[in-house]
Amino acid sequence: MYSLFPVPRQIRYTNKQTRLTYSSLTLFTNCPQLADRFLQSLSIQNVEVVTLAHAEDDVFFIRFGAEQVLDCPDQQQGFSLSIGYDSVLLSSRSEQGLFYGCLAWNQLAEQGKEAGYIQALELTDWPVLENRGLMLDISRGRIYTLDYLKQLTAKLAMLRINVLQLYIEHTFAFSFLADVHQGSDPITAEEIQELDRWCRQHYIELQANLQSFGHCNRLLTTKGFRHLRESDLYWTLSPAVEETYTLLDRMYAEFLPNFSSSVLNIDSDETYDLGSGKSASMVEKEGKGEVYLRHLLTLRELAARQGKTLMVFGDVILRHPDLLEQIPKDIVFLDWIYDPHDEYATPKKFAASKRTFWVCPGTGAWNTLFPRQDGAVKNIQNLTLQGIEQGATGMLLCDWGDHGSYTPPAFSLVAVAFAAEVSWSGRKLSLEEQLPSFSRVLGEPALEHLHTVLPQIHRLPAFWSKNRSQCAIALFDEPLTGRMLTNAEPPVDLEALMPLPEGVAGVLDPESHHLMRPLFGISEASIEKLQTIAHKASALVGDLKDDLLRSQYTWLCDALLLVCDKLRLGRSIRSSMLSCSANCDQFLDWENEVRLLIGRFTQLQIDFIAWWMLVAKTSEIMIPLSYFAHIIERLDYLKGWLGAQRKAMETNHEVDWPMATYQTAGYKSLPTY
Repeated sequence: MYSLFPVPRQIRYTNKQTRLTYSSLTLFTNCPQLADRFLQSLSIQNVEVVTLAHAEDDVFFIRFGAEQVLDCPDQQQGFSLSIGYDSVLLSSRSEQGLFYGCLAWNQLAEQGKEAGYIQALELTDWPVLENRGLMLDISRGRIYTLDYLKQLTAKLAMLRINVLQLYIEHTFAFSFLADVHQGSDPITAEEIQELDRWCRQHYIELQANLQSFGHCNRLLTTKGFRHLRESDLYWTLSPAVEETYTLLDRMYAEFLPNFSSSVLNIDSDETYDLGSGKSASMVEKEGKGEVYLRHLLTLRELAARQGKTLMVFGDVILRHPDLLEQIPKDIVFLDWIYDPHDEYATPKKFAASKRTFWVCPGTGAWNTLFPRQDGAVKNIQNLTLQGIEQGATGMLLCDWGDHGSYTPPAFSLVAVAFAAEVSWSGRKLSLEEQLPSFSRVLGEPALEHLHTVLPQIHRLPAFWSKNRSQCAIALFDEPLTGRMLTNAEPPVDLEALMPLPEGVAGVLDPESHHLMRPLFGISEASIEKLQTIAHKASALVGDLKDDLLRSQYTWLCDALLLVCDKLRLGRSIRSSMLSCSANCDQFLDWENEVRLLIGRFTQLQIDFIAWWMLVAKTSEIMIPLSYFAHIIERLDYLKGWLGAQRKAMETNHEVDWPMATYQTAGYKSLPTY
């Protein structure tokens, strides 16, 4: 009868009802801090809250019109909700479980508001995974403001997410590393402490996260720390330099006391250059796996000095499975993979090692204008369910911000909600089934329709790609010689989320360490479909209630329409130039169209800054703003070049029909590897 998020484990309806409006009511509870949250769903003229004592072995409860019954699941985060005739009994073994019960009660009351009552029922629920988390990247562009993080945390709590990590490379304000975080407006100790308190109030554990091996480019390129690099890739801290551990010890001593959680995620993934430089002789003598293991154990000792246990990404150690048994069992491994597969081999490997592990799917919201939602849903569902089957104790959804965090953050909320659902219920459910309840819980019914329309972007030929999306590349692609105009169109058997067809090879972009799908040209048919998607979404945006949400989705629709017009103009110019068919009027029309495109890109940039400043510090906004600067410069150059060709025609000089004088200075588009 009622649509609930997440889908409850057990629910049984009866033929009674409980009203939502009372002239007076007496509420009994031994957890008064949650009384207001429970009462917010009722309309009561006079309410009396009677606080009863809570003994150590007692369950927590909130009730009215009913006697207390000790009938609730043994699971600490579980709860029972019994609704009878003008009576409600909510009980749990923990405050946190009672909080989740209040969330379920509020959902029921919201759906019963129009009728004025709730159908009587018996509901019991608990999570299949104890830990359900989100890792938020604050090191590749956006460093969120404390106010935004608090708003987000409140939403996460409503979704029953109970772990939050902020991924940090160089963006914490260490007192002795000012040169490292210079220009980054880093998060401060005071902000973390306040966020930690706020998270606890919302039954969320704010876990410490500090990159401690690879991904240390900003640190290792800073004067005074370059000698700690493993190689001239300036990527990995060298385990062969003793000062590496002196530095990490000092960093941990300043960073970790800000967190009440006992967990430190040292990340330590993708150590591409380990053994290629200063540690080469160590690796040759001992083996790369053993050197990595020694680093891990040293960091375990450093963290223990601050009362913390380790969490670490598991990609490196899986290359040396024989070493897993040497790793202390208090280290938690993170099994990360963001590709949409039917089967994942790694959960079985961690399960076989009898080591504690969490699974880490991704939101698919990096290197794109709109998240690769279909792929993210498949990744989240299959990896999480297979992790549960193999004994994973947690799920940590990763929301990365590669190359500047230019994807608006609001778009990740649906992926977060889906991950919360799967990790709580352990059920295989389609996103379409859950979108209505996600949207209702988030207070924005229009999200259901927007996240039905917009994912169609990545179903267009070639738009979806592992770790990137051609819609973002197309926006910033060179307007006349860009790859979206000049590359071959995709083969007919190329499918989104599927392996490349036979005969089509992956590519390794400069600076990338992962094979990617090749980039294909975008056809006029795809442009037409993209334009239709953008118009449909634009018509729905006005139904969003929240101004910040509306500004982000409006920005996306404007960006997609700009992609369409930019591609069409570039194709028109190329076709006419190569066929030598343009006249002076045509050149003037093109110049005017380019001028208007410059204006639209400028407005898009202004709107980008506007929503960015509502969620994040100024910080490293220069990364995505440089993409706008580059494309506007290219359009300005194109306008000037077109004007030069028109003047040549007007003065009977040779027009550069083959476009041989058109200079690009090697410009391609924004990085997306």
